Amino acid sequence: MKAKHFRISAAALVASVLIQPMAFSAQVEKFDVHLVPEKFTLYTDPYNGNQIEVGGFSGLYPVPGQADHFYVVTDRGPAPDFVDEDGVTLKTFAVPDFGPHIITLRLQPNSKAKIENIMPLRRPDGSIISGLPTTLPPTDIPYDFNLNLLPFDEDSIDAEGITIDPWGNFWVCEEYKPSVALVSPNGIVQMRLIPAGTLTGLEQVPTFDILPAVLAKRRNNRGLEGIAASSDGILYAVMQRPVNNPNRAAADANGNARILAVNLNALLHGAPEILIRQYLYRVPPANGSVTLSDLFSTEPGKLLVTERVTDKLFEVDLTAASDLTLFETADGKLISNPARTLEQLTTAELDALEIVAVTKTVVIDSLMAIDPLLEKVEGLCVVGDQIILTHDNDFNVAEIASTPANPNPNGPFVQLELIGANHPRIYKVRLP
Repeated sequence: MKAKHFRISAAALVASVLIQPMAFSAQVEKFDVHLVPEKFTLYTDPYNGNQIEVGGFSGLYPVPGQADHFYVVTDRGPAPDFVDEDGVTLKTFAVPDFGPHIITLRLQPNSKAKIENIMPLRRPDGSIISGLPTTLPPTDIPYDFNLNLLPFDEDSIDAEGITIDPWGNFWVCEEYKPSVALVSPNGIVQMRLIPAGTLTGLEQVPTFDILPAVLAKRRNNRGLEGIAASSDGILYAVMQRPVNNPNRAAADANGNARILAVNLNALLHGAPEILIRQYLYRVPPANGSVTLSDLFSTEPGKLLVTERVTDKLFEVDLTAASDLTLFETADGKLISNPARTLEQLTTAELDALEIVAVTKTVVIDSLMAIDPLLEKVEGLCVVGDQIILTHDNDFNVAEIASTPANPNPNGPFVQLELIGANHPRIYKVRLP
């Protein structure tokens, strides 16, 4: 499998895409993912018959050499919150054995997307990797629908993005550690890179804590959200939100998010080049609600990035941006003033230190004008003159589960609630 990369400039996209909301209907094709219940049902609630089907699409990449075929990666699986009688919120996992999968889709002329293959991620010994939480840094405590405590999984991956590098390897990024993982074409996780200080010694996948330690200060469920490999061998991954360094108030106040860059030429082939860099990506503070989503490499040093809440697609240029690793210690303190952190710096303070952020150019002014479901856009790629998008439907599971009105003493204690008709969908925005 050889990676294929696409070159497209923001100027060309802006000139080609009509970003007025009423103009999208003539340029957008929508493909509903065809889910046959007997093949793609993960769970059926014994009380109300509600069913969980395959979904949770959290990253998107074109299958090289196969027109209208795409890889999507699922996240950890359906995990609604349950509030007990004392008001304590528990994170419950409806299908504890479910883990991230790479799904191959084919877009069909009838506006359907057919699932052609589902491949779970596995350890080198062949066992399936779950979506249950890891322990470092602390994250969710997992329970099943009977409110029994579930085990942690130190190899677990809450996958949020997928790409293919120039040598044909899959890479996924995830939120728990956060981490990036090298995955072979058969779904075996060959290697995982995690932040320094988060290695437990219980990992079965070869795991190396060589990423900056500061990434482990991510807000819970706001880790590495998008990933892209460029044609020159640089792997980029973006944090969904600014890290809590030293706290969430600092993260929310200034909007200083991070893009991680791993030099795969150095990592995989021993090239004498700098292994890891970081870049500053600024988001509007907006009460801490703006989140970054997927990435796609358009050419070396340039990425497409989707932003949620601002509802925009940007092209980002990293070529003139500062390498943050030159300004801070490994654990995220400023070298020039160890009492301060990057996340605490205002625009004026960044300018005074000559820290240059990536530049951003709007490509699409409103993703939700294509479809309101793209409020939770999580997949992005480009094929020729088309932008391909998908959203995370959260497996169509409501955020909060409930107690059955007439609970069965044999359980389960938690009753599944669905969002509604919120099924996986792929969008093709065709450029003239």
